[in-house]
Amino acid sequence: MAKIRLMIVDDHEVVRLGMRAAFELESDINVVGEAGNGAEALAKINVFMPEVILMDVRMEKMGGIEACREIRSQYPQVSVLMITSYPDDEAVTASIMAGASGYLLKNVSRVELLKAVRQVASGQSLLKTEAAKKAIAQMTNLANHNEATPADGLTDREREVLALVARGYTNKQIAEALYLSEKTARNHVSHILEKLGLARRSEAAAYAVEHKLTQPKAQ
Repeated sequence: MAKIRLMIVDDHEVVRLGMRAAFELESDINVVGEAGNGAEALAKINVFMPEVILMDVRMEKMGGIEACREIRSQYPQVSVLMITSYPDDEAVTASIMAGASGYLLKNVSRVELLKAVRQVASGQSLLKTEAAKKAIAQMTNLANHNEATPADGLTDREREVLALVARGYTNKQIAEALYLSEKTARNHVSHILEKLGLARRSEAAAYAVEHKLTQPKAQ
């Protein structure tokens, strides 16, 4: 029987080693490679050819949600299983919209982790029904807000910031990318949420994807 080709992506080497150890004795799972962030994972997919990627949500350079979105777009045959240290409804929703097949906490038992990888590899989704319903409801609400809060009111700079928010950038990463102070980046995000009538970054990211605002406005 062919082994499941698994890739582990986490920015902490000790965590990667621990997760690799959890699979070492399994006859049906082969850890084909590792990466320290989303950008590195994207660069290595053609080398390792994984079937499943176990992906940390929060990482420097490129976070797991942005990387998941890119991977699912470029390599739809690859399943992504998100894993994180803390429960976060916004991250669950964003993961669903990015195309993840599952979402786990790092304190999950070894048995549960193995089961999750096998289920995802077989094509099953591990996302809880309530989380999926929440994401769908969120997208519906955003669509209903379209006429009342048009994105036309955003400045070109705010569109640039919104595009980066949709890609999972933190305020610090936005500041670095656009050569701003972190405070200015945070203010831009606040203004965007206010103009769009939204409350959370994940809602802004969903709005950007739904309304094709993931690229800055053309000059």
